[in-house]
Amino acid sequence: MNDELKAFEQEIYKKIIAGKKLSKNELSAVICCFKVDEDVQTIVRINDKHYAIDWRRGLTENQDNSYGNQPYEVLKRTKTVTDWVPVSWEQNEDEDEDY
Repeated sequence: MNDELKAFEQEIYKKIIAGKKLSKNELSAVICCFKVDEDVQTIVRINDKHYAIDWRRGLTENQDNSYGNQPYEVLKRTKTVTDWVPVSWEQNEDEDEDY
């Protein structure tokens, strides 16, 4: 990370922790500058069995997709999902259970 990008990161961090709003340009730059790939899991069905393939999707024109993992058999299982909520909701957690 170059010095200019490090300075930008610190400027954005200070604004976020101070509760200041980011401009549209700042939001766009943060999304473009700091997120370059994402983890993806694709489930495929072959001969009535399900297999997962884990790979990484490049999110910029300079970032290629990465396919380095082999398929492995998986079973469908229902699970509880954790949701991300604003920190300010922690104080009212009991009231927001129906959300």
